[in-house]
Amino acid sequence: MAVIRAGLPVSGSKEAGGLRDQLIAIVDDDDSVRVALASLARSAGLRTKAYASAADFLAEDLSFFDCVVSDIQMPELSGFDLLRAVRSRRAELPVILITAFPDERVEQRAISGGARFFLEKPCNPNLLVTSLAEAMEPGGRG
Repeated sequence: MAVIRAGLPVSGSKEAGGLRDQLIAIVDDDDSVRVALASLARSAGLRTKAYASAADFLAEDLSFFDCVVSDIQMPELSGFDLLRAVRSRRAELPVILITAFPDERVEQRAISGGARFFLEKPCNPNLLVTSLAEAMEPGGRG
């Protein structure tokens, strides 16, 4: 899979065209990944708010967000903890979980827990933009 880099042009970013100005929460304890993911989402016309931890994100009013992209492996609260909290507070909010350590068991846990998509780091930029667009479509996957 391709590495996401800040400022990388995203071919086919019109996939998110109907979703312009949606607010995406980016949650990752790795600064460089957080910046790259936020930059990619902004290049597709989406607004972003980035968080260094699940706890920081969960302290917010979730009603303002249209989608969440979260790492799974983080200190204190994991992406799975974040997913459970989102499901209990705002079940319809789409969550995309990403990890550098994918395996079938982790993917099954993510999807059965309610994640709309499960992506491997480093993410293919086009796949992430497409996943965001699909996750936020009315009646979208999940």
